[in-house]
Amino acid sequence: MEKILVIRFGSLGDVILTSAAVLNLKISFPGSRLTFFTKERFGGLAAAFDGVDEVVCLPEGGDGRELVRLALELDRRGFDAVADLHGNFRSWLTRKMVTAPHATVYPKRRLARRRLLRGRNRLAPGPHTIDLYNQAVRAIGGKTPARRPLLPPPVPDADLPPSVREFLGRHQVCVAAAPGAAHRPKQWPVERFAAAAAELHRTYGAGIVWIATSAEQGKGPKPPAVAPEHCVELVDRPIGEIAAVLRRCTATLANDSGIAHLSSAVGTPAAVVFGPTHPALGFAPRGLCDRVLEVEEYCRPCSLHGEKACFREEPYCLTRISPEAAAEAVADLIARRQAERPAILADRDGTVMADKEYLGDPAGVELVPGAAESLRAAQARGYRIVILSNQSGVARGLFAIEAVERVNARLRDLLARAGVRADGMYYCPHYEDGAVREYAAACGCRKPAAGMAEQAARELGIDLRRSSVIGDKADDVNLARVMGGRGVLVRTGHGAAEEAKIRAAAGAAGIAVAEDLAAAVKLVMDGDCA
Repeated sequence: MEKILVIRFGSLGDVILTSAAVLNLKISFPGSRLTFFTKERFGGLAAAFDGVDEVVCLPEGGDGRELVRLALELDRRGFDAVADLHGNFRSWLTRKMVTAPHATVYPKRRLARRRLLRGRNRLAPGPHTIDLYNQAVRAIGGKTPARRPLLPPPVPDADLPPSVREFLGRHQVCVAAAPGAAHRPKQWPVERFAAAAAELHRTYGAGIVWIATSAEQGKGPKPPAVAPEHCVELVDRPIGEIAAVLRRCTATLANDSGIAHLSSAVGTPAAVVFGPTHPALGFAPRGLCDRVLEVEEYCRPCSLHGEKACFREEPYCLTRISPEAAAEAVADLIARRQAERPAILADRDGTVMADKEYLGDPAGVELVPGAAESLRAAQARGYRIVILSNQSGVARGLFAIEAVERVNARLRDLLARAGVRADGMYYCPHYEDGAVREYAAACGCRKPAAGMAEQAARELGIDLRRSSVIGDKADDVNLARVMGGRGVLVRTGHGAAEEAKIRAAAGAAGIAVAEDLAAAVKLVMDGDCA
């Protein structure tokens, strides 16, 4: 497919959650040009998504005539596919007016969500909204390795206001507190936000970034009772600026809101308060380490988006969540972030060791020249060393799991002799069209999916956003994109042939290439790989 149109008009959180589907479309159809159609206020946000080539904006306050005009203009471009990720009347009208051989709309599951609202105490988690968006991607033949929101910082740190930059640089720990939400009934009492933030300042010396709108301030939100030099207010700031600030924070405390998803998307873990809404409805935060703060009440959930006023004497689903519980949840996130380190996530065959095509014999293990020395240097600099490998030979019936283990043991031994301690070795034995039934399955661990990288992050304390994937295939570079890290393609193994294919499909922009692992590690350590 050469031209793809994605439609999602709003709101903030929903637009952010489309970022995974957008990346999946670009990975599946690497030579395509992807246009994102959204409301004007979200145009800058969508433009920052990995995979978006162009943004078309519906002006704020634009009426039906303006929508029709833009739809007719889009129709003249000759799209090959239209992905409607909104599912309302405006997106339906656009989808019908923009003729394309392939058109898909994500399943909103309206009836299923209403049943969940009626069933309440019989809640069973439904599909996440990201998974529903990905169903639309698969409907037009795409793959879906990305399953989390992902947003590169749309505003460089240098473009932040000097006072904000100075504040962030002065505090080793910064916590963002965002007491707002689209609907008042789902806002945790602002006094509790302030109390939790004050407790985090007392415990960690945390600087507090208080994010609000002027409308919310008029309803009572006040920053926590900490000294002014330890609290900065961001009121009515642009989305891109808020995203850049959140990326610099250690953790976020928020309601079920767009800010919570924005924090997840830039890689900052969030503790998120759910009161009248419920994660089972499909809008839970989906960052790797996000936490949900909730208590069970017989009347919960009472609405899909939290717009319905509480009928009881007080909203117990919110008031039973204490500031101490919120502060404790955020403290756990802070402790994890402080322990995290960046990693070199290196492909095995063709990158660390010579590629010998479905190697099942440990006697054939041979290190690429310079590989051990470069990994030793990275380890001395504080990087964790992790080997990730797709081993579809197991699913194909070419060798057993035990053969993979023996080869990995031999590789680990050779690296150890050279002074490299491999912190982890992970492999995926699956292949969807394999001959061995046990492993012939789609999975979330086969690169470019992030399963192996995320397992390593959990087990070894790795910050994937500060980590780099080095490998000889497009799957390795795309894994880096899916996890939000950095990717380097090496020309050893299959790298030379893969480089030619990648450049033919997508051009040279954004592709970091090195001759071998040693050169790639140097790129990473020198900071030249963006």
